[in-house]
Amino acid sequence: MAKGAVTRKQLLKEPDQFITFSGKLIAFGRSNLKTILISAGILVALLLAVVTVRQISQRNENRASGLVEKAVAKYSAALQDTNPQTAYDRVKADFADLFDKYSSKSAVKIARIIYGDISYNAGDPDTAIAMYTQALDDFNQSPALKNIILSELGYAFVLKKDYPQSIHYFETISADREKSMKSGALFNLAWLYEATGEKEKSTARYKQLLTDFPESMYTDLVREKV
Repeated sequence: MAKGAVTRKQLLKEPDQFITFSGKLIAFGRSNLKTILISAGILVALLLAVVTVRQISQRNENRASGLVEKAVAKYSAALQDTNPQTAYDRVKADFADLFDKYSSKSAVKIARIIYGDISYNAGDPDTAIAMYTQALDDFNQSPALKNIILSELGYAFVLKKDYPQSIHYFETISADREKSMKSGALFNLAWLYEATGEKEKSTARYKQLLTDFPESMYTDLVREKV
């Protein structure tokens, strides 16, 4: 027998480590059964809470989406037999209820842009600006949608006759790498600068528009101006 080898008899005398550990684990379980059951109950409760929250969130999202559709349909129907101001008055309470109950839902975030447009069409720039400003926070990570909202803010400030603020928003679009809404922003900047007496800036924006967007819908009109 090699030096240091362990005989079968010696092995039988040594306690099996796995059996010893299992025995200790069983003993711990028996003496701490209440604690284990409570911990397991808490874990199950937490899992159920997560599932429930998700289900409620989805249900609320669906409800919010349905309410947005109803409010928009109500506004569209009102426009058939009245003017934008009256149609706006008819849906104010509907949108206020939406913003109060479901403000964090995706459908309601879109509804803010819609209600901003409704407010703008009714000649209420302050409400439109409030809606668009909140929407800008909601969709700041979406470049294309962000520029649409910036453009809406620019128009709302024109309606308010706050031309410097309007210029600020259209300049933000024109400086962005995202090209969506950029040609319109350049055109708007050109006439805003012209309206405020800054002829050189106006001409520069018209020329930039022709250079960067030679096939835009504004091309023929701008060529006449330049």
